[in-house]
Amino acid sequence: MIDIDEIWKGVKAELSSKIPSIAYLMWVEPLVPVGVKDNVFFLLAQSKNAHNTVIKNYKSLIKDALSVVNTSFSDVDFVLDSDLPLSADDTDIIHNFQFVVNSNSSKKENSVSPFVKKYTFDNLIEGDSNRLAKHASIAVAQNPGISNEFMSFNPLFLYGGVGLGKTHLMHAIGNHISDNFPSKRVVYMPTEKFSNEYISSISSDKKNSNFISFRNKYSNVDVLMLDDVQFLEKKTGLQEALFHVFNELYQSNKQIVLSSDRPPKELSTLEDRLRSRFEGGIVADIIPPNLEMRIAILKHKMLLQKIAVQDEVVFYLAENFDSNVRELEGALSKVYLYASLVNKSFPDIEIAKEALKTSAPSDIEVDSSDIIEATCSYFRISKSDIIGKKKSQSLVEARMIAIYIITDLLSVPLFNIGQIFGGRDHTTIMHSRDKISNQLKDNKEIARKIKDIKTMLVK
Repeated sequence: MIDIDEIWKGVKAELSSKIPSIAYLMWVEPLVPVGVKDNVFFLLAQSKNAHNTVIKNYKSLIKDALSVVNTSFSDVDFVLDSDLPLSADDTDIIHNFQFVVNSNSSKKENSVSPFVKKYTFDNLIEGDSNRLAKHASIAVAQNPGISNEFMSFNPLFLYGGVGLGKTHLMHAIGNHISDNFPSKRVVYMPTEKFSNEYISSISSDKKNSNFISFRNKYSNVDVLMLDDVQFLEKKTGLQEALFHVFNELYQSNKQIVLSSDRPPKELSTLEDRLRSRFEGGIVADIIPPNLEMRIAILKHKMLLQKIAVQDEVVFYLAENFDSNVRELEGALSKVYLYASLVNKSFPDIEIAKEALKTSAPSDIEVDSSDIIEATCSYFRISKSDIIGKKKSQSLVEARMIAIYIITDLLSVPLFNIGQIFGGRDHTTIMHSRDKISNQLKDNKEIARKIKDIKTMLVK
């Protein structure tokens, strides 16, 4: 009797050096030998998309490798679960087959939901800054994976700065799908965790089986949600793996939702083929809310938490926390907490100012022109250089540091800072601010430069 498992092991050994490792693990390794008939070797593919991909890209290579291992076979063919007989007696096509357990289950797994219940569409205040993002998210949540005749909502790519509501929207999508489509399998996680799982799958002793488990976890879902995909930058292996997972889900009409701190076109080290796929659906930005929306956010939060402050306090907070909703809501909580500590049940403006003042008031009293001038002096460059379009490494670093210091010391809207720096978009300003902020965590050189420039600003 022919041992098809041993033959397939030999074929895989031949193929492993001829197909890129990620593609091999993604498409070839999961194939299962199930039988022979009329000198044709049959392999089981795990999904229709995998079936089509293997036939299109790898059938000829598999056939050639098979002829090297065993010359008695004239061809190779591929089947799906639905093609298999219920028993070995049903047909002589299958000589020795294995059933693959179908992971499609109508029962929802008993697992803790990754979604925060309070994050719903109803409690997200809508305004000009997030209207497109919110309504696109609602459309996805109501019909995951389905696009209408006018536009595709797959993938949905949300982008914006820290604390503006991207995560809220992703959790709202997840909560809605979980409540209304309980049979759908939804995976949500930060891209950094996705990266860690991928690295673990290819670095262990059992990397083939572990990678297959990794691949199956993400390609056999109905909705894949990845937060902070900017972490894909410079990780070519991870991008390759996500590229294959993305294609399999997309071609199977499965929903993909992504978030980032900036749009796909600004993810400079992202592979073009992945960037084009990210841009293939709806790309929706979330910008800092205007004054009226910030006031509405505060009043909504007070209503939910059943607290109250004077209207003057609401305006004071809305005017001074203009770029980050999370900080805005945090400031309200801080004011109310401080008021309770000093036995004030209805905080006024003096209580608010006292609660929010820093423990060590800054000696720096400057405007944006002073900061730009000090930065130019420190780096020995001209003002026209720092606000211009040149992109040499030293100029870009100086420009980003100046932007960071302005956002750190002054309450200037991002749009206005963009106008100061040659009419740049607010998302570019946001990216500069956040990049320097992240570098400060472990880059002592950047921290020293910022400290030196701030020292120059002290009157």
